[in-house]
Amino acid sequence: MKTLITGASGLLGGNLARHLWSKNERDLRALLRKSSKALALQDLQVEIAYGDIREPESLETAMSGVGRVYHCAALVSQWRPNYGNCYAVNVQGTINVMEAALKAGVKRVVYVSTVDTLGLSSREHPADEDWPEHESMARYRSPYTDTKYQAEQEARKFLSRGLDLVLIKPTFMIGEWDLKPTSGQMIVQVCKGRAPGYPEGGNNFVDVLDVCEGMRLAMEKGKTGEAYILANDSGNLSYREFFSLVAGIAGVKPPGFKIPYPAAVSAGYLFDLLGRLFRFEPDINSVTAKMGYADHYFTAQKAIRELGMPQTPIEDAVKRAIGWFTNHQYL
Repeated sequence: MKTLITGASGLLGGNLARHLWSKNERDLRALLRKSSKALALQDLQVEIAYGDIREPESLETAMSGVGRVYHCAALVSQWRPNYGNCYAVNVQGTINVMEAALKAGVKRVVYVSTVDTLGLSSREHPADEDWPEHESMARYRSPYTDTKYQAEQEARKFLSRGLDLVLIKPTFMIGEWDLKPTSGQMIVQVCKGRAPGYPEGGNNFVDVLDVCEGMRLAMEKGKTGEAYILANDSGNLSYREFFSLVAGIAGVKPPGFKIPYPAAVSAGYLFDLLGRLFRFEPDINSVTAKMGYADHYFTAQKAIRELGMPQTPIEDAVKRAIGWFTNHQYL
């Protein structure tokens, strides 16, 4: 049974392809744009289908003979001017993938949503799959989280049309093959001493390989229509704790002070202005600044109980990520 992975050039898709290969799942096809740099696939004998989830006709070819689909492709951007692009990829692209899978008779789709479709929580009461959806996140007006929430609603509509769909919601993933980098940007900045301070919020950090195994297990035994948070129950850390963990492993000085909220948000709005004036997407903007003070804490108990998701210590993922960034001249 051939398996298709969308977004195979990204942190999750690339690691997923390698993970499935290591589990002797070798009949893999990766959907890539011709401009993509799929470094994680270069030493694997993975079939490449060139196309774009925004182009339905390219998906027909990619889905030919496919029995399983992991839909990982997404545009991650917290830059408000990017809302249109996020909608085209995350919402319309997901509709296109689901339509193509249904038409091709695909047996099962595992769709990668995000925990950011759920509301904020506390460390004492981390969010689970039944947590109230999204309202507390909507105030940040994040193009990524807003369009991923819409995409999840659109994906669920295909259940009534007969598509066997399982949803997974990863938290903040850490690991190798983060080319941009995306989530690893925080690790790079701390290791280079470019993060003198830390915001007051926190997040759930998880080993990307645990997420990959959780996805494989969701494909094998997840319940149709169910969502699974793929998190690490020991990974609910404040940003101060996470930055200190990274610094300790890297052997550098940890960020030394808490950045006041007004200062962070003011800097975010300044970079908003500079980004618009000089036509670039800043890493820090008003959305990322505000979200750095939010509590994104989650539990993986459902995925542990129903899927058997592993819980690798986050220290292991950080060590591997730092090693990979070092070997590939990011550090």
